[in-house]
Amino acid sequence: MTIYVFDMDGTLTPPRKPMEADFATRFSSWLAENTAFIATGSDISKVKEQVSEPILDKFSGVYCAMGNDLWHQGAFLYHKDFTPEPELLADLEMLRQNSQYPYTFYPNYIEKRTGMLNFSILGRDCPYEERERYNQWDSQNQERLKVSQYLSSRYPQYDFVLGGSISIDIVKKGCGKGQIAEHLRQSYPQETIMFFGDKIFKGGNDYELAQALRQLSNTVVVQVDGPEHVWSILSNKVAQAA
Repeated sequence: MTIYVFDMDGTLTPPRKPMEADFATRFSSWLAENTAFIATGSDISKVKEQVSEPILDKFSGVYCAMGNDLWHQGAFLYHKDFTPEPELLADLEMLRQNSQYPYTFYPNYIEKRTGMLNFSILGRDCPYEERERYNQWDSQNQERLKVSQYLSSRYPQYDFVLGGSISIDIVKKGCGKGQIAEHLRQSYPQETIMFFGDKIFKGGNDYELAQALRQLSNTVVVQVDGPEHVWSILSNKVAQAA
């Protein structure tokens, strides 16, 4: 038996967009026959914006906020939180004010979630086209990487990882996505665990979970570049099992 674990943004859905209808139809049928979890940095409200509740209810669990929340069919299974230091919040304000990004900034740039902060210099309340423009600019200028390195040197008790296409996820060490690996292994001691993520590379927000799973036996980690890539792998496994 295989336990499937999926990142959300860039894996099951386009970044910060709803699951596409054609993929949702195929994936919903597949979910009905398999045991699967979501592992995301988003909170449950954002998950519901992107994945419809009938599909969410077919998952065995939804790990939100880097695994600091766990939901199942609308029920809250556990919750871990923290309070960020005022000095950290002040540094985030300073970094945004000193950004070299030459275009418009938007609200909601420090978002408190369970057990984590999500920091976006651009601001999460931006139009989708502005998200794409910042992501292209950041790819050339490496602003998020430089900010992460600076904050890591000042706050070694935290992990700072690139989240989605415009933000940085900030969690206490030991409270990032990696914690999901051990929780799953405790629940499924013998089964194969297969994880799909679009950012399993170092510095990406799937890297910690990928590395934690690689430390365990009987696990598989798969780098993907979107829902259709995920589906090509899942459908191939179905064909092989037939």
